[in-house]
Amino acid sequence: MQQNGVRMGYFLSISLLLSSILYFFASNWPLMVREQKIGVSVAILVLFYLLSYGLRFIKRHSFLSNWLLVAGGLAFGISMALLGQIYNSHADSYMLFVVWLIPNLLFAIFTRYQPFYVISYVLAHLAIYFFLHPSVIHVAREDEWWFMMFWLITLGNMVLFWLTSTGKLHSKPIYYLSFLTFSVSLFGSSFTEVYGPLPELLYVLTGGILFVTFLKWVPSRGFLIVTASLLSLFVLVNFISYMVKYFSEGFFVLMLLLTVLIVWGAVAGINWLRKESAHQKSKWVVFFQEAFTVLVTTIAASIGAISIAGLLFLIMEEETVIDLLFFLSLIGFIGPVVFMRGMNATVRYTLLTMGYILGVGSVLFLEGAYWIIFLLVLLYVWKAVSAIPARLLTQLTFLVVLAAKLDEYLPSFEYVLMIIFATQLALHYVKQLPVILQNSSLVYALLSLLLLTEEGFQSGSMNVGVNLAFFAVSTYLLYRTLHQQNKARFGIVLGFWFAFLLMKYYDMLWSLLHKSLSLLLLSLVFFIVALWWDRRAKIEWPKSEPSLFMRKALVLLPVILLQFALSGYQVWSSETILANGKTVKLELVPIDPRSLLQGDYVRLGYTISTLDHEQVDSGDKIRVVLRQQANGLHSYSGFYELNGRWNRAYDPQPSDVIINGSTIGGHQVEYGIESYFVPEGTGLEVERNAKYAIVKIGEKGDAILESLSNQ
Repeated sequence: MQQNGVRMGYFLSISLLLSSILYFFASNWPLMVREQKIGVSVAILVLFYLLSYGLRFIKRHSFLSNWLLVAGGLAFGISMALLGQIYNSHADSYMLFVVWLIPNLLFAIFTRYQPFYVISYVLAHLAIYFFLHPSVIHVAREDEWWFMMFWLITLGNMVLFWLTSTGKLHSKPIYYLSFLTFSVSLFGSSFTEVYGPLPELLYVLTGGILFVTFLKWVPSRGFLIVTASLLSLFVLVNFISYMVKYFSEGFFVLMLLLTVLIVWGAVAGINWLRKESAHQKSKWVVFFQEAFTVLVTTIAASIGAISIAGLLFLIMEEETVIDLLFFLSLIGFIGPVVFMRGMNATVRYTLLTMGYILGVGSVLFLEGAYWIIFLLVLLYVWKAVSAIPARLLTQLTFLVVLAAKLDEYLPSFEYVLMIIFATQLALHYVKQLPVILQNSSLVYALLSLLLLTEEGFQSGSMNVGVNLAFFAVSTYLLYRTLHQQNKARFGIVLGFWFAFLLMKYYDMLWSLLHKSLSLLLLSLVFFIVALWWDRRAKIEWPKSEPSLFMRKALVLLPVILLQFALSGYQVWSSETILANGKTVKLELVPIDPRSLLQGDYVRLGYTISTLDHEQVDSGDKIRVVLRQQANGLHSYSGFYELNGRWNRAYDPQPSDVIINGSTIGGHQVEYGIESYFVPEGTGLEVERNAKYAIVKIGEKGDAILESLSNQ
């Protein structure tokens, strides 16, 4: 156990150091000039790889050499993001993640080290995401294009899932990630409005095949339930769509009948399956029952509850309906579940879910002590119904009502979060509870404390105290769950620990520079403690295979050199344009967001971005002629070259400058100069004062935004 504690100390130290570096670069500290920033980014990259190389001979710490190699791969991306910040390239450009992906993918191929597989997968999908959703510009795309992209992502991840499931690619994380990604992408494709009912039919057909696959051919309880849940959500979303379209008494009556038929059919089907499979000992019958119960409960309960409420609102007065729904939820739905113990499981969970939906929906609008009565009923259900799914549903419902109603009575929502954190953490330590309920209580406790760090107290010291409390509690729980060798709880806490670091990046109450220094200090503390523990405990480390640098040095070094080559090329090409490019002055209109990796930036719109009286498709390369006006500004001349053809006969003028761009649909063009990075907290000032952009354009038409000006 001491070995795991030491490993965890080193791991947290490296994680905090990387976070500190990211926060520092994102702060865009104005006291550092361009050359210093470039030097620091290269030095950090060199440091990680030198440390990884230097530790390769320490056999008992081969893991540390490997982790530092991974840290170097991550630091390369941070360095490329810094270069983008220095030269004002697109914020969160998909090309940043493509370039970041290349060496990490090569690391993954050559080493087959699981962290590189996961990093490559995440970077590839971040590149896809920012290609589809650019953070600086809006690209107009047709629904057919979106349908195609959803299916390309689905098919690509299906291939990865097949490779990992058949053992051709050994990576459990990719196995699970690819399944989740293709399931969600497939689900999203069903809502593209193209080709009539084809997207919906394809989703239902593919979902049905997956359901049968995970049911019988490749049995998997988890995948089966996820597939069933997404199919349920698909039906529910379409029900709501039809409800909006055909809102009437007849529609709701029809839907109530449909609810009864769904539940009856499910019960009859499961009973038939049990009889037919009574002689078999296969687990697939149990899997089917669980997944089918989730599917039927979600669909039937949601449709039934909404239909009852909708019908009553159409035929009765609103005040009467809310009271009626409250008592109906208790007497008509929750009561039978509690007192009729022999009820079929599918019917029980459907009635319970309907009762909770109607109860929550009504009690939130009722005044007085109704909510207390409802909470007492939930506590009784918790005690009377011992089934884990029922208790999980009851726990969630209880917390939703408690949080909503306490927020009405307490001075602020912070007190609500404190109460939930304290009660759920205490519940987590009740040993008599089943493990699943202990874990769910841990999730709610950490979630409430994490949300508390985002509330923004009036007192600065209180903000710092709450953030330190979360860090201390989550770190303590990390070591405790590690000591208990409880993988599920350790994974839960580790996820919240990293979520905290990510959320603090967007926390405006504390500067990125101060966060960076704090994280650096914590990194040093964790490293010193881990090193002291390592030496003092005199741990006997088991024999492990040599580090990646010992086994793969000849293939790792070229990949590392490639990273420096890519960084060097970015610096050289940008500096060449700054030194030799033509200077143009453009009019602009800014707004102020924050980049994922590069810090605060001003988003810019140019008059040259609009091609007057021209319609262009998105995704094409274009060369636009800028012409200097009498006031010294350059503007769109009316000439452009698209796919090798000029829009009309072009006669060059001495002041003309040609700039490269990409069409984004309609009349719009983007040039890669739409973002200007600023020191943290100065975006509003820049927005108020900046009116013009000074841009350098190279001989080949590539542009770099050099500075902003107010005159």
